[in-house]
Amino acid sequence: MAVRQLPPIPPTVVAPAVGQRDRSALVLLQLSRYGPLAAAYAVFQSLVGVLPDSLSGDAARYGLAGTAGLSAGALVLLSALLARSRAEQRNTAQPAPATGADRSPGSLAPLLRGTTEALLRSRSTVDDPQQGRLTGWAHFIEESESGQRPTAIGTAYGLHTVLTLGGADGLLETSGLVDTLWRLRLPDGGWAARTGTGVGRPEVTALVLGALSRVGADSAGIADGVAALERMTAPGEDPEGLSRTYVVTAVMRGLLRAMPRSPLLGRLRTELVAGAVPDPEHGGLLCWGHSLRTGTSSHYQSLPSPAHTAHAVLALSRTARVLGEEGRSRHALDQAVAWLVENDRFTPQTEHLRRPAMPPAVGVDHAMISHFTAAWVAKALMSAGPEAVRGTPDLAGPLRSRLEQAVAEVYAQQRDGVWEWRNDREAQPLWMTYQGLAVLQAWALNGLGTTR
Repeated sequence: MAVRQLPPIPPTVVAPAVGQRDRSALVLLQLSRYGPLAAAYAVFQSLVGVLPDSLSGDAARYGLAGTAGLSAGALVLLSALLARSRAEQRNTAQPAPATGADRSPGSLAPLLRGTTEALLRSRSTVDDPQQGRLTGWAHFIEESESGQRPTAIGTAYGLHTVLTLGGADGLLETSGLVDTLWRLRLPDGGWAARTGTGVGRPEVTALVLGALSRVGADSAGIADGVAALERMTAPGEDPEGLSRTYVVTAVMRGLLRAMPRSPLLGRLRTELVAGAVPDPEHGGLLCWGHSLRTGTSSHYQSLPSPAHTAHAVLALSRTARVLGEEGRSRHALDQAVAWLVENDRFTPQTEHLRRPAMPPAVGVDHAMISHFTAAWVAKALMSAGPEAVRGTPDLAGPLRSRLEQAVAEVYAQQRDGVWEWRNDREAQPLWMTYQGLAVLQAWALNGLGTTR
């Protein structure tokens, strides 16, 4: 990927230290203090010496010389102050030195290098007796650094990150990552989280299929994976999962990459729109919580959520480009964008999804889903922003302001190209680094354009 300079986010202004100022400004400072007095005295002495004695006596001669001296001093003072002001303006116009408090991104180049180095450093290879050689990442970068076994979720997000970086030198070996993802496929044709019970789950299967499609994996294998995904999302197969906003939108995003003409995409869009809820605290604007209103889950009364509303906006705006506009979907999308613009909450969220295992004797299938709220809000506003602004021109300024705020928040949560969950060096999820990097790349390319 070509190195881009990020469009400016309102910077933290840091005044230059005295040692960094133009030396001429210091000279002018001294001149403004002592120069006027020296000039006034010199003019006074000169005139007293040359004015004729016949000029109405000494009082008139000294008065005229004094007036001329004061005028000369005032002129020097004004000139020095003007020059000093211009010099200070030149100094303050220079770029401020980077500080820890500066949340404004500059060039992407150092960040990309940091991400690449972290991926190379943490990639692990394990020989599994059943699945063969696995090369990739676990869920967290620090886990992979310790040599833990690659997982489907970690390796899929790692592959997404490699593709976002560009991988021009081939050191990250995408072919090995693709091979690992196929090896991690379950007998039922899908993929699952490591905390699951060995049953393919739609949100994980959609994630892996999206990554494999993006790299140009075997089309027959992709089609077979989509068929498994469609079976998992058939009515009655996963009632708890398909009542969740995250699961439905994750499947939509995966289908948009792997099989955009699948009839499942249109059905999920309808279910997602029907699951929106009005928020009485924001004029009844439509938004989403973690569970869909029409779902079978007992938790459908969940509160409005910026992260889940952003998930829905992103899925609906991308789907509209493939399937075309649909009246109810467009209305819900516009309302949700306006809701996101009115909300400034970027707090990360964690959602616990429990599914009964089959057979029930196996227990319960657990999945902890963490939401990088600022990244999802930024992606949603960049994806839906142009259409929303065209429909409501008055929204343009507030939308841009909220987007800049979200992007600044995304940038602030990384160190040297690695994103940290709640600023914890011991919690560096690979999915978070991918999402943060994707946001900054999209912002650099086109602040209000589409984003991956």
